[in-house]
Amino acid sequence: MWITAPIDAAKEVGVNGVTSELIYAGGGNAAMLFRDSPLAHQFARTLTRRVLDKAPGLNLVLVHYELASEPLAIAVQQALKQLARKKLNRRHATPLLGLGVTAACNYTGLPAVAEDDGRLLSAEIEAKAKVIGDANRRLSDAVGTLLLGAQLDFIYDFDQLGSKGESSYMAVVHIDGNGMGRRVEGLVREYGKDDDAYIHAMRSFAASVHSVADRALQESVRLLQIAIERDGDDQKRGDGKERIGGVVPVNDDRLPFRPIVFGGDDITFVCDGRLGLTLAEFYLRMLEQELWYGGKLYARAGVAVVKSHYPFARAYELAEELAGSAKQFIREQPAVSEEHGYSAMDWHFGVNGLVLGLNALRARDYQHPTSGALHMRPLLAGSAEAPGVWRTWSTFEAIIDGFCDENGEWVQNRSKLKRLRRALRDGPDATEQFLRVATPGRRLYEVPGMPDTAETGWIDGDRSTSFDAVEALDFYVPLARATAPGGV
Repeated sequence: MWITAPIDAAKEVGVNGVTSELIYAGGGNAAMLFRDSPLAHQFARTLTRRVLDKAPGLNLVLVHYELASEPLAIAVQQALKQLARKKLNRRHATPLLGLGVTAACNYTGLPAVAEDDGRLLSAEIEAKAKVIGDANRRLSDAVGTLLLGAQLDFIYDFDQLGSKGESSYMAVVHIDGNGMGRRVEGLVREYGKDDDAYIHAMRSFAASVHSVADRALQESVRLLQIAIERDGDDQKRGDGKERIGGVVPVNDDRLPFRPIVFGGDDITFVCDGRLGLTLAEFYLRMLEQELWYGGKLYARAGVAVVKSHYPFARAYELAEELAGSAKQFIREQPAVSEEHGYSAMDWHFGVNGLVLGLNALRARDYQHPTSGALHMRPLLAGSAEAPGVWRTWSTFEAIIDGFCDENGEWVQNRSKLKRLRRALRDGPDATEQFLRVATPGRRLYEVPGMPDTAETGWIDGDRSTSFDAVEALDFYVPLARATAPGGV
């Protein structure tokens, strides 16, 4: 909706290619050039009214910048700086939450203004429900041909994730591109002296981001389809259902997956909680394609695994916070080059609900008094490897695959895994003692160059190498490996 809103507002005030020009639109942002200030202000009023009417609850921030003699690229950069300041200094709305007797929206907790199929809706959710048809058509345009041939569709309700007796967790995954501001600054330096060249460069860059993001979505849908297995001969279930990775059911011909925000470097999707980790990492790899400018697109991902009825807004906030944690981890890695970077991901299993923030929660529940952190996440993901960095998805995958080995001791004895988890919490000495007594001759994964990790599951004075893998066993479904689009 946002991409079309500025264009629709411009049409409403009667502007055209002579009196105005759209410089670029994407990722929730748009820049427009107007002939004069009165026309720009008229457009702003029209757009604001349209947003208030069609999308209540959407925060809209606009700035006007008077173009003098400087190049257009410089003017846009100045306008963006003003916009950033305005976002920080704007007055936050304090809506009237309700008077007298009110009922709360099932999705946001705000006062309900409408009802749909027994569910109470706030004004914001009601407005979104009115455009669900347009959203579905856009999603169909992006991946419809992939689903049509397989006679599949996406879930449209969180209740469709899992089924009776199955997992009741969902994963909210938020992905954001790295270094996009740096790339835009590079475009300004290279093309900013010529207004026409700058506009062409910005549009081409935005189009390439959109194309790469669409391709990543398509490859992820294709991966899920390929991972579907018929469960007719499974003695454990024998219900004839189709299951992704032999585990996650495909109910009513609907993939347990739903893209919510897509088409740019800012991506959000929801899936069955057991698919969140592997699908997020695959998505990151599929995004690592060449853009029109600045090399490959690298990104960070946050994966919040919560109960399917957990408030989505809070789960999304956690996913954003986890993506921010992954971004900080990337910053700590040695620089590679201007056009080569890292992707990374972080996650959290909110099995008991969430009260504290991420940092406070990890300080309370994932910290040993003397040996360091229990968790190895965030991890580097995707194709890039940082010299000397062991905290990578490939390491995590090797560790958890060892626990999942069907012929191994761990997968056949879940109670022993639980005892290992408690031993890891007690530190390296307790883990080493447990392995000697409970699993003579059994070793954990050995991080290359760190032989003690096989005996203790810890890197002394730093963090545990195995706790994350043990904790993630119930939320990990391996999918087909692939390194490039079309490789699955």
